[in-house]
Amino acid sequence: MLVAVAGCSYNPGSFSYPRRTFPGQRTTVGCLDISVDRRPDMPDAAVLDYQFGNRCDTPVVVDLVRVPVVGRAANGDEVALTPFDPGQEMMAKKLDARQAGGEAIAYPTTQPLVQVCVDAAAIYADAGDEKRWLCFGTNRSAIAEVTP
Repeated sequence: MLVAVAGCSYNPGSFSYPRRTFPGQRTTVGCLDISVDRRPDMPDAAVLDYQFGNRCDTPVVVDLVRVPVVGRAANGDEVALTPFDPGQEMMAKKLDARQAGGEAIAYPTTQPLVQVCVDAAAIYADAGDEKRWLCFGTNRSAIAEVTP
């Protein structure tokens, strides 16, 4: 029985979990191993794929609602993006010790975006003032990890 439990727990730093991949850029903030990837855009929204694993032996809070996301248009205009959540159902959630989770979130926009940046550190509710900006171009590949 212990083997089955150990085999189903998240292994810190592995960025993998049974039946779950961690594509895109990877970073670690506190107890969370995080990956973010930009999926192909929808006609009226940019889409980011978030995957995360709890490295610690205690539960942590994951908050995808308040994560700062910024889009940049071809003309250089920047726009703050908010998640598509018409029913106001998104909320911070507890992630149990050594477990993993993920979510793809659409960010509505009225213009095509050549770059989308996300502060991945903000996913971890206990990150404090830490920032970890990850930016993605339209070809879904990461442009850079930047520190404002």
